Amino acid sequence: MRIGLYSPFFGSTYGGGEKYLGVTAEVLRDAFPSAELEILSPVPVDLERYGRMLGLDLANVRLRTSNPRPGRFRRHLAKVPALRKLRNIIVSLQAARATANYDLFLSMVYVLPAVTRARRSVILCQFPYARRHGLIRRALLGGEINDFALIVCQSEYVRHWVRKLWNRDSLVVNPPIDIPEAEPEWDAKERVVLSVGRFFASGHSKRHDVMIQAFRELYDRGHRDWALHLAGSLHRDYAADVKYFERVSRLAQGYPVHFHLDAPRDLLLDLYRRASIYWHAAGYGVDGDARPAELEHFGMTTAEAMGHGVVPVVIARGGQVEVVEDGVTGLLWDDLAMLRAHSIELMRDAELRCRLGRAARDSSFRFSRREFRRRMVAAVEPLVRDLETARLV
Repeated sequence: MRIGLYSPFFGSTYGGGEKYLGVTAEVLRDAFPSAELEILSPVPVDLERYGRMLGLDLANVRLRTSNPRPGRFRRHLAKVPALRKLRNIIVSLQAARATANYDLFLSMVYVLPAVTRARRSVILCQFPYARRHGLIRRALLGGEINDFALIVCQSEYVRHWVRKLWNRDSLVVNPPIDIPEAEPEWDAKERVVLSVGRFFASGHSKRHDVMIQAFRELYDRGHRDWALHLAGSLHRDYAADVKYFERVSRLAQGYPVHFHLDAPRDLLLDLYRRASIYWHAAGYGVDGDARPAELEHFGMTTAEAMGHGVVPVVIARGGQVEVVEDGVTGLLWDDLAMLRAHSIELMRDAELRCRLGRAARDSSFRFSRREFRRRMVAAVEPLVRDLETARLV
């Protein structure tokens, strides 16, 4: 049996969606050892970098790209907003031809059209796109979502929007979180506020600018023994993202704000071990009804921080409210005044930080890799068994 996995961003992006796809590949490789597994990507993949940054082990998983030598024209299409829809269709069509080679095909879907020609197919939905109809589009892309037998999404928040935008039900399999087996060294926690997320200007931006401004105000009010650390990757090929990073860097000048670009996994784990408070602001200022995709779809880094005993102080929007129970495993905020007030309370009270940190860690185990494996295998196994039965008939 041939199983293919695909993400239009695999090979160029190093974030939560890529980790979700990579760990899914690991799970299917181990659960169905007789199957041939392959990750299909639109560009060549730096496997060593994925292992270093996301902790992936893709041994015995083959890699295949639909575009081994991306040309200047394709890169140009990706950078021009007015041409991006055309580029998205081209990328989807390139992948579509290869999907016919698979018995089972799992496609990570976010923004770009979902296309498959495999015998059975699954959408791994980061967030549903608005469906568009038309004879030309159908001739090029087929039935899109209707060609997939199963939709798996990352949170109840995403499931709600799958039902609303696609009129389909779906299964929730929360993302896999790496939780250290050893208990955190509570006495070794430092006066560090941490946030982890890619530096980019569009989509569900992580709003580093908002967090830096909040930290500046706390610092100016006397909390000068604390530091803010911001870790994440940067797409240097996109001018808007580079300008965004330059802007937040200028905003941080003169304050103990430390940037960790493209941080390797070891450095990220060290930051989690040292940090006491975790901030997340994605979705701040966004009309969630008009632009729901710009809210955090789940909150993988929040859950990772919780696994290390870091107290989350995160925006009460999107998938974050499924990860953090307000007042029990962390603190939720609606506006910047609440963010500052919650943070001051924690900064002043080490006992509160320890109590909430312990509860956060205990709660994080529901998102462990083991739990992810159990739920993903349970979702996919019926399709695998159907395919195997059909081969024997």
